[in-house]
Amino acid sequence: MAENTPITPENVLRTDIQELTLDKRFGSLVFDNAQKKLSKAQTWLKEVKDLKYEELLLDSDTKQVNNIIRKLAEHLEWVRNFEISSVPNPKQEHDGLNSRVDSFFNDVYSQIVMRILPFLRDERRKEKPDEHKLDEEIKKVVQLRTDLEKELKSVQEETEKIRITGKVVGSAKGQRAAVRMASHFDNEVARYEGLARKWLLGVAGGYLCVVGILIWLGVIMAIYLNQIIALSETINTSSIWSAVISKLVILAALWYGLSFIIKNYNVNSQLAAVNRHRAAVARTLEDFVAVEQQQENPRLSEMLQNATDAMFKNMPIGFVSKTEKETSNPVLQIVNDLIGIKNNT
Repeated sequence: MAENTPITPENVLRTDIQELTLDKRFGSLVFDNAQKKLSKAQTWLKEVKDLKYEELLLDSDTKQVNNIIRKLAEHLEWVRNFEISSVPNPKQEHDGLNSRVDSFFNDVYSQIVMRILPFLRDERRKEKPDEHKLDEEIKKVVQLRTDLEKELKSVQEETEKIRITGKVVGSAKGQRAAVRMASHFDNEVARYEGLARKWLLGVAGGYLCVVGILIWLGVIMAIYLNQIIALSETINTSSIWSAVISKLVILAALWYGLSFIIKNYNVNSQLAAVNRHRAAVARTLEDFVAVEQQQENPRLSEMLQNATDAMFKNMPIGFVSKTEKETSNPVLQIVNDLIGIKNNT
């Protein structure tokens, strides 16, 4: 359309708005805002016209559409006639048009886009059976989507219940395992404590026997020495040593038996203390499992590893020492020492 052709309601929908509003003659005062909003309004009004609004709308709505088309033509005609050199304040005139265009655009959007245009589209679509069928399919798809969303929500709720139930079941299993371990270790404690008490009685009896035999040997040795002195003025050192060694060997054998009893008492006391410690750890583990299962990110593997280390690592309880483990045969040691003393004399 030629630049000198007036813009009217009859030709406004064919007008090149971009060319008109962004003309170089406006310099820095090009109507960028008007170009964007009036172009959108023109596109919507073209669709309204293509849908033959006069056939479907009430008279009042038809007049309203015609009035909007007329206003669009007036705004564009104002831009076509705008001359920077002919107005005292071009910037003010420019801003004034932008303000009027903003108000006009809001009116077009609320009346055409939000109300009249959807109505026209729907009515024309109903006139075509294929498109009507498509609408029914769309409704079915929308309904299916709604049903699927409901089902998905239900599945998510069930999954959450299963997850929570799994936590509870896992916690119960962990607690039950800890209780069983504690009960097992308690049984071991009772067994080893019973054995330790028996060996303790053996230790007491063994000490009494050793003390009694020491007294008996002392009396026998005193009588033997008195007889030797009474019968001969010369004391045979070799015979004395033979008698002493024979008696000490008997004493060493008794002491070995007593040390065997003491060692068994220490071993059973050690095992009772170890299992008592393990039972205490298992009872503590029961509480830790219950608490850790309630955490958002439970670290059960680390906790179980620490509990296992605490239960089964080798700890110096005190009943069985390293020195005691390395002690050699006491009978052989005593005999060797006595023989060495005899050879030196």
